[in-house]
Amino acid sequence: MSAVRMGRKWADVDEDDDEVSTKADGVASGFETKPDENGIKTVIEYRERDGKTYKLTKKVKETVLTSWTNKNIQARKDMPKFGKPAQSDPSTEKHLVVRSEEEIPVELSKKSSAQVAVKDEAEDKFYEESLTIV
Repeated sequence: MSAVRMGRKWADVDEDDDEVSTKADGVASGFETKPDENGIKTVIEYRERDGKTYKLTKKVKETVLTSWTNKNIQARKDMPKFGKPAQSDPSTEKHLVVRSEEEIPVELSKKSSAQVAVKDEAEDKFYEESLTIV
């Protein structure tokens, strides 16, 4: 697709091989480059305000979040019901269980173990100094 058909001058369009045209509502509004090794991509948009066309260039970092679920948890969810819940109607049991809709992220930090090590070293140093004073 040529730049003339997109409504832009040929000088405004970068001709890199790694660029992908972004289309919104059938009209090309800009370009996105593929993310580099650090996950940073360049987004180029063209906007028109007050009769002038402005070129907006943004650097965006892409991050991929992966979630992990224990297979045993999923197996327990799929287990058939037994006892009283198996005999009663599921609609009557539904009001007994309240599920939290919000996702709770858990991030493990290595700072706490480093702080504990520093604290232990300070305690050891204090103990050694108290022994040498006597």
